[in-house]
Amino acid sequence: MDYQDAKEEIRDRLDIVEVIGQYVRLEKAGTRYKGLCPFHQEKTPSFNVDPERGFYHCFGCGEGGDLFSFVMKQEGVTFPEAMRTLARRAGVELDADPMAGEKRRRRELLERAHQVAAERFRRNLFGHPAAEPARTYIAGRGFSRATIDRFGLGFALDAWDDVLNALAAAGINPAVAEEAGLIKRGERGSHYDTFRNRIIFPIADSTGRVIAFGGRTMDPENPAKYLNSPETPLFHKRQALYALNLARQAIAQEKRALIVEGYTDVISLHQAGIENVVAGLGTALTAQQLELLGRHADEVVLVYDADAAGARAALSNLEVVQSVDIASSLVVLPENTDPDEFVRENGPEAFRALLEKRISPIEYQLRMVFAQHAGRGPDGAALAARDAVDVLLRIDDWPRRDEFLARAADMWGQGDPGRTESMERVLKFELTAKLGGAARTRGHSPRDPGFISETLTRPPAGLLRAETELLSLALDDIDTAFSVVAHLEPADMLLSDDAEILVAMQEQLAGDGRIDPVALAEGLPEEGGARHRCVELTVASVQRTDAEDAEVRRAQTDETIRRLRAHKNLGGMMAHGMCVAPADDDEPIVDDFAQLQREVVEGLNSGELSPDDPRVARYQEACRRARGSAGRGFVGDALLNERSQKVTEWTAPDDEQLASLERSSAAQPRSAAAGNSEMQTGNAFRPSPPDDPFAVEDGDPFSDDA
Repeated sequence: MDYQDAKEEIRDRLDIVEVIGQYVRLEKAGTRYKGLCPFHQEKTPSFNVDPERGFYHCFGCGEGGDLFSFVMKQEGVTFPEAMRTLARRAGVELDADPMAGEKRRRRELLERAHQVAAERFRRNLFGHPAAEPARTYIAGRGFSRATIDRFGLGFALDAWDDVLNALAAAGINPAVAEEAGLIKRGERGSHYDTFRNRIIFPIADSTGRVIAFGGRTMDPENPAKYLNSPETPLFHKRQALYALNLARQAIAQEKRALIVEGYTDVISLHQAGIENVVAGLGTALTAQQLELLGRHADEVVLVYDADAAGARAALSNLEVVQSVDIASSLVVLPENTDPDEFVRENGPEAFRALLEKRISPIEYQLRMVFAQHAGRGPDGAALAARDAVDVLLRIDDWPRRDEFLARAADMWGQGDPGRTESMERVLKFELTAKLGGAARTRGHSPRDPGFISETLTRPPAGLLRAETELLSLALDDIDTAFSVVAHLEPADMLLSDDAEILVAMQEQLAGDGRIDPVALAEGLPEEGGARHRCVELTVASVQRTDAEDAEVRRAQTDETIRRLRAHKNLGGMMAHGMCVAPADDDEPIVDDFAQLQREVVEGLNSGELSPDDPRVARYQEACRRARGSAGRGFVGDALLNERSQKVTEWTAPDDEQLASLERSSAAQPRSAAAGNSEMQTGNAFRPSPPDDPFAVEDGDPFSDDA
């Protein structure tokens, strides 16, 4: 069966409400279903499922997609894995590859071998006399029977053929068992068990299937304290995490994953009720493991033992953590404790209190630098400053770098103001030297050139909301769709994703004469955010007036179209008309708004202009004139109040009036009074709509109170 056909058949056979309902308690709300989002913590349901179109979207955290993306996110699997899972559930055959059937059967044999071995290890732990030392060890750790069963702990006998015989009895031949890493081949060709005289910790994939084992030796003379399964077709050490299948839901809810070093650390924390915990598998963390966690979490927290080995492990993992696009922090445990010991001795609340004191990787590295050079006199101070600057240079953001520089000086000063001041002076000198004289400390204020330049081209939030709701309505209403396509171009859109969606709408209307949101979303590329944005727009519930009033809807549509056009034309004659001088002086403040904007942005970024430069002041004044003081969405609170209270009469322009407005704005600038408070419609002046697209945003550096 063709891949795309299989995908469509899976959709046809499975009910998205039924599938998602296994993870989320859904309640019917009109034609849709709502529930608490499984991807973030919330008390008021904002997670919506649209069974007709086969989409879900959370208006709290922004997650959205279809059946496949839900399973990928919830289970932490790749698309092919989600496809296989749903295909099995739907009874759809995916064997497009001639060898696919053979590969699948081989994989199923390997999975079966691990199931048989896991069951053998569990029986040994509870039923074999030779497992008594293992049972004593586990009891000493304080693990309950429920916890032991949940994690599937077991014991490998001190024998050469215990698992080998169990596999043979289950019909699994030695070749498969060897490929699974459960037995090894001796020099004479015979086979023997890989794990012997060890407590066994099963390692599962994100769906809960056992794919490997970890074993802790019970022989104090054995130098290999821990042993993991070798790499197999099922198990890739760099891509797996211990207990992710058990921690996944808690991680998704808390948006945070704790990473510890050992199996028992994970188990103790889970038993204490702290379940968003996983562990690496005896090696340094990898980008693949962090990306796997990134499907569920916004932050990873490294929790390491407070000894030299723990410090080395933390430092070795920081570089890879900082290379991945996920927030990170560290928990520093008290001396001579590991997470297992700490939570058993102090309880879960004490551990949660430690989490609240977690620190950034930068601060941890600085602490290690000063701990290394403490007590070495002036030479130690110089070496500490040099190494600390190497850490500070990893911070690209100036305000954060300045803040950590001050913290570094405090660490070295240890309460001595003179010592702190000396270290701060040395750090600044070293930092300036390494940056070639370009170092200059400054705060993150609305007058900081970097901050200003970042906000110059930010679209007004009210207009962005209006664009969102206009496109959402267009995907639901054919008349609105035709109006949007007829009067807007991709360049009119504030977001590039919306521009892609508009092009897709144009093509679909031209080809089919209708709007099919599901097909439209499917036709958008998986890369980038356009498909995700389209799903969001499809599931969104557009705020409307109390009745489905066609006239009101048309007015809303026309007004948003006018606002988007006006915003695009801000750099041309529309801006020329808006940016006039006050009172009776009709001379414009700027002749070319776009050119002035480019000059200010480039000047501030290069350092050639300061925030007090006259050109920046002129740009500020132009923005104040062009912006306004409202700024709501598609309906707008002011427009609703206006309709209900009949305070002001305002009519949105029709197509002919819009064309007239464009011609008049291109022909000549408006008067000062018109530019500030009125809009020309036909031959008469009417008050401007209260939902002004050029709102002064919170935190805008050019607002009067900046």
